[in-house]
Amino acid sequence: MSNRSEGLEFARYLWRRWRVMAITCSIALAVTGAVSLALPKRYTATASILIEPPGGNDPRAATAVSTVYLESLKTYERLASSDTLFQRALEDLHMRERYPGVSTESLKRRILEVYKPTSTTILDIKTTVSDPKDAQALAQYIAERTVALQASLDQQSDKDLSREPQRIFEAARIRRETAERANDQFVRANPVEALEKEVQVAAELRAEVGKDLARARAELADYIGQQQAPQPSEIGEKQTGWTQFEISATRAKIQDLESQDRQLLQFLNAKSPLLEDLRRRRDSLDAELKAARADEEAENTKLSDVKSAAAARGVRLRVLDPGIIPQKPSFPNTPLNLAVAFALSLIASVAYLALRFAYDRTGNMRPDPVYHSRSDALR
Repeated sequence: MSNRSEGLEFARYLWRRWRVMAITCSIALAVTGAVSLALPKRYTATASILIEPPGGNDPRAATAVSTVYLESLKTYERLASSDTLFQRALEDLHMRERYPGVSTESLKRRILEVYKPTSTTILDIKTTVSDPKDAQALAQYIAERTVALQASLDQQSDKDLSREPQRIFEAARIRRETAERANDQFVRANPVEALEKEVQVAAELRAEVGKDLARARAELADYIGQQQAPQPSEIGEKQTGWTQFEISATRAKIQDLESQDRQLLQFLNAKSPLLEDLRRRRDSLDAELKAARADEEAENTKLSDVKSAAAARGVRLRVLDPGIIPQKPSFPNTPLNLAVAFALSLIASVAYLALRFAYDRTGNMRPDPVYHSRSDALR
């Protein structure tokens, strides 16, 4: 009952001293409002970057996002908040001259905030300056440059990974082009097909000459046999003259055919080794060309596989939201400041009255006449 009565007494004490709390809160609100209005306004713009996970065209790899992977994405905060990128942004947007004598590190701490919300693949870039347009332009610039810088780093990494396969492929391509040029030059300088046709025609012609020569020799042997065979007296003299004529004609024909055969044989003996040599050279060039083309195709496949693997492995950044020009200042936050000032002043006034109440009850302070008159009346 004692504690309850003390509580009621303290409540009545506060009720009678409501002016103290009202005055304290009013003064605090007035001072806070005046200070908030006097402080220079600062605007905050936010640009967002989407971090697309690796995986290429494989949806299973793209959706296999683990906690470790999400935690590793914080490294891109360092990329977006690098001193070099921030300084270049200030220079390109002509904002550096507005802060003379202030270091880049200090400006970055005041102006730039980069963070990745938990369990997301979003990177937020916040910039806070006195001009809302400059805030949005700076946030968008840093977001776009971060994406471009990451793309450049990925491209350089892909080049490093594909440099050796690219070199081998280029060597294979040069080998194939060299083999094609050598083959074309050989074909233009050495008409192998025409020579093959000439040799084939000469061989066929020699075969025909050989057949004619065999027939002519058979005919000669037949005529000689007829000449040597006994003939009847009444036709012997006439038959002998005709047979002698045929023998002479056949011998002349045989000589002509033998001459053709020798000429054709000389031609074949001269052209056949040359043709065989050209064929060997042509076959060698064809084999080299086929091998070069197969090698180039194989190296091209390897290079494509390396590039595909690099595309599936790399993380891609994309500007999700360039941000808008802020309409309200982020600092000072007048409603929040007033609410905090009201709460603190109310707590302070209640604490002060609680001390006064305690002193009044212990007799360390002069009793309140109003309070004691009320107490006597209640008694």
